[in-house]
Amino acid sequence: MVVSGEVLDAISKEPLPGANIFLKSDYTQGTISNPEGNFQIQIETKHLPDTLIVSFIGFREKKIPLVGYEDVKFTVPLFPFSRKIDETIIRGKRIIAEEFTIKQIKQLDIYLNPLSKADPLLAVNSMPSSTTLDESASISFRGSSPAETGIFFNQVPVYDAVRFSQLNGIGTFSIFNTAIVKQLHVFPGNPPLEFGNTTAGLISIQTENQVPEENNYGISVSIANFGGLMNLKLSEKAGFTLFSNYQPPGIFLALNNESLKDLKDFRTIDLGFHYLYEPDNRTKIKLFNYANTERYEFNLRHPSYLGSFNQNKKRNFTIGNYTRMFDHGEFTLNAGLSFSREKYDYGNTDINLVKQDRYLSLNYLHFWEKLSFKSGFSFDSRKNRLDGRFPQFTYAIGDQHPEITVNSTDLVPVSEVYFYTKYKITPSLILGGGIRKNIPAEGQKNFLSRQVNTNYQFLNNNSINLSVGKYHKYNLPNADIHGSFLINSNQFTIDYKHSTEKSEFTASFFHKKVECQERMEKIWGSEFFLKIYLHSRLQAQLSYTYINAKVKKENIEYPSRFDLNYFIRGSLKYQFMNNFNISAILLSRQGDYYNPVVSSVYDNLLDVYQPYYEFPIIPERIPDYVKLDLSISKLWTLYDNISIVGFFSINNLFDRKNVRLVNYNFDYSDVFYESYSRRTFYFGVQFIF
Repeated sequence: MVVSGEVLDAISKEPLPGANIFLKSDYTQGTISNPEGNFQIQIETKHLPDTLIVSFIGFREKKIPLVGYEDVKFTVPLFPFSRKIDETIIRGKRIIAEEFTIKQIKQLDIYLNPLSKADPLLAVNSMPSSTTLDESASISFRGSSPAETGIFFNQVPVYDAVRFSQLNGIGTFSIFNTAIVKQLHVFPGNPPLEFGNTTAGLISIQTENQVPEENNYGISVSIANFGGLMNLKLSEKAGFTLFSNYQPPGIFLALNNESLKDLKDFRTIDLGFHYLYEPDNRTKIKLFNYANTERYEFNLRHPSYLGSFNQNKKRNFTIGNYTRMFDHGEFTLNAGLSFSREKYDYGNTDINLVKQDRYLSLNYLHFWEKLSFKSGFSFDSRKNRLDGRFPQFTYAIGDQHPEITVNSTDLVPVSEVYFYTKYKITPSLILGGGIRKNIPAEGQKNFLSRQVNTNYQFLNNNSINLSVGKYHKYNLPNADIHGSFLINSNQFTIDYKHSTEKSEFTASFFHKKVECQERMEKIWGSEFFLKIYLHSRLQAQLSYTYINAKVKKENIEYPSRFDLNYFIRGSLKYQFMNNFNISAILLSRQGDYYNPVVSSVYDNLLDVYQPYYEFPIIPERIPDYVKLDLSISKLWTLYDNISIVGFFSINNLFDRKNVRLVNYNFDYSDVFYESYSRRTFYFGVQFIF
């Protein structure tokens, strides 16, 4: 049975491109509407009767019963979340620069993406603009450090968004539960200035805006996770979601013992809730809270130390949102409070780190038919308290070696005001621009961020985004840099997109100049992406990224670690008739840079060898990275409201020894490679009812 049709705005009669269309009993059987609002989906008749669900952001979801077995065609009008008061239509518009978004990722896209592992940030990591050089959820955009990426959750910045993060901020998975995520907006460059304190790119995550129509529940069981979720309709005006997960190491480490010899232990427990309340037609209140505790232990090898690296961490963050809609406007108040306590222990290093983040923003959006503007104020305060002991010499980190004691507090309050406006010159041409000015605290520099954006759509299936701007961000200390520091970035980007019902092609060209602490980095590059349906059930994706990135410091220029001649991602996904899916995912890139040791001298006092490096710096590359993963999933529909999803994956199918870093023996006379995870197996099942 083939179901086709057109999705329209019920009021303006304009087509709605990018609407989600899928079966209620099996969300994997779905598609999206093309730029003309048209869609087509093939449905197995043995599962009928069923219900077709059509959804689009800002519009009410529509459910269409499918009871016959003949091919059908629908016109699907969707009504906006609007209220009529004196014949005036009110619509909530969250991101004023939404038309300049490079990628919009919906919840269904995360689940269906074989590269995401059902994690929102890993779904972003599968984009061609992501240049992350490790197997983590710490996102690098277009050759910039992950420290420059802004992550906002319900309009509030989250600076510590990954689990199992180390001192350098690298973490394996995100802390966000996909079940409560409505969608993501991704700006890999030129982040819109309605968001502050970000330079290289932006990920804006939004939770559900609708009270659930009925209660539903979910239970997930795998070799490394036990989780549960309750989505409750408290009343016509209120909804509540509660979720929790426990990740034990036992079965996973036992099954993958040979591949994960250095990983000794990990475990995490989290608990969160999301509350939505609509006291009247014009007001919306959202409250979100998340708490987790985690532990991570692995074997650390260093020429002067061989032993355990231990990490313990506890954190909690709360986010509240208040929205009030008017005839032609919207007022929002967003507040966030985050607290975490971290401990790192290895060799002669024993660090306690306490972080406190506070955030408040007031925003007003006003819109007419062609012109809209948004302005507001934000206060973003970040505080780090660090105490403990560090190695006195970087080459002597054993328990018996000298150490220094550190006890410091860094506070970075950032207050900013902004104004952004957007004008629809013609139905196919939109121009936007804005400024963001800080109100400097004592000892801070004055800065003014500014940007201009243009979006042009032509020949039905084509669009171009052109963006230019200057951006600023205050960073707190990390493992390598002490004291807060200001990053400023000048950027120019042009993005092209061509999409049809069966294919999508994008191309981007970008240039950036980043300055931070007497260090300048120049980055330019290009990226290309192709997605095509080779068959009604076979989908292929391929992306290629090239980056030329050079660092200049103290008049010495050398390549950045993100200087890459190629970064390739590819995938093949096939969906069988019986809700059985199989995917193969390929990732290949040049190896990271490292500075080789050229000689060493024995230090009598410390009883270790001190390494010496080439000067000026002449970095060398580690071997190229190549990995092929295999993913299999199967959905069983037991009753109308009960489904089971089983999944099985093999990471690094051919057991390739991909190099993570270069290491040395005790006197640096012998070099050896440490690798990422070898071949690992993972499987589990999810119950939805």
